[in-house]
Amino acid sequence: MKKTITLFTCCLVLLSGVSAGAATKSPTPVNKYRYAKKKASYYTKSTSKYYRTIWNDSRKAWNKSKVFKWSTTKNKKSRSYATTVSRTTGVWTNATGMAYNGKGFDSKGNQTGAGMYLNRAILKKYQYNKKQRTNVAIHEMGHALGLSHNNAGSVSVMNPANRRYALRNCDIKGAKKVYSTPAATRATLASAAKPTLTVDHIHDYSNNIYGVEKIKQDAGTIVEGTITKSVAHHTAPQNYYTTQTIKVSEHFKGAKNQTLTFTQGGTTEMAVADSEVLHPGEDVVVMLAKNPNGQYYVINDGQGMFIDTHTSNGNELFEHVSDHGIYTEGMLH
Repeated sequence: MKKTITLFTCCLVLLSGVSAGAATKSPTPVNKYRYAKKKASYYTKSTSKYYRTIWNDSRKAWNKSKVFKWSTTKNKKSRSYATTVSRTTGVWTNATGMAYNGKGFDSKGNQTGAGMYLNRAILKKYQYNKKQRTNVAIHEMGHALGLSHNNAGSVSVMNPANRRYALRNCDIKGAKKVYSTPAATRATLASAAKPTLTVDHIHDYSNNIYGVEKIKQDAGTIVEGTITKSVAHHTAPQNYYTTQTIKVSEHFKGAKNQTLTFTQGGTTEMAVADSEVLHPGEDVVVMLAKNPNGQYYVINDGQGMFIDTHTSNGNELFEHVSDHGIYTEGMLH
């Protein structure tokens, strides 16, 4: 607005990439999180009057729907909160917003806390107006209460490529579905009670061949090789980020180094949900970009990783770790 803890990398495109269409009738998909009741309170960490207004308008939009009631609290220790950051590196590279589900759980596995973020730097860079920023905030609140992304092309605030759409009937229907079952009967939630981070980017990398083509275009470096080292930087149980070292066998684009070190989703300040960790000995194709400090990272938090699986009809086949699609080596460079 993407397992022990799992990283879901999700996307937004510029306004010009979303065309008007007929209303979407199917309910917006749900994620595995929900509060015990169809209401929750959150603490607003934003000190900016402008962004406090945006979060307030987003709250009012959800409350007007009468499907879920958000209220504010003055309790600074609240496990549910709304805030903003201004960052352009690491997991925040081109991220317009973020939702962190599962900041806390009750004994039955119902969520008791969720973090909702807007990234001021990227929203400003791509000239989102106040209404569009509010739409992103409504989107993040939707993730927090239990909604996943709607289909690409849907007319929905939860469209992964949304910038212009406010809350729609399909989103309200989806939220009703989340809370149509009494919390006490959702036994499966207890075993699934693990935090999940959803990052919403400015680029739309759809999980199909077009998406891979776009990643290839945006990546500064594309190489194939063998992982020789994998170092997790974490405070258990949250994996903040992992440093990977690859011995390069093929250079397809960019850097000609014999070895490269890169990081995956996450930073020292933001835990990711177990983004796919590459292991020593695995043969991979990785698509990388550089942050302003000159450090390599996997483009779009894991979208640029492909693991060698097997050879078929003379083609070396690679599994896309983000959606498990299979691609030939030739399709990746």
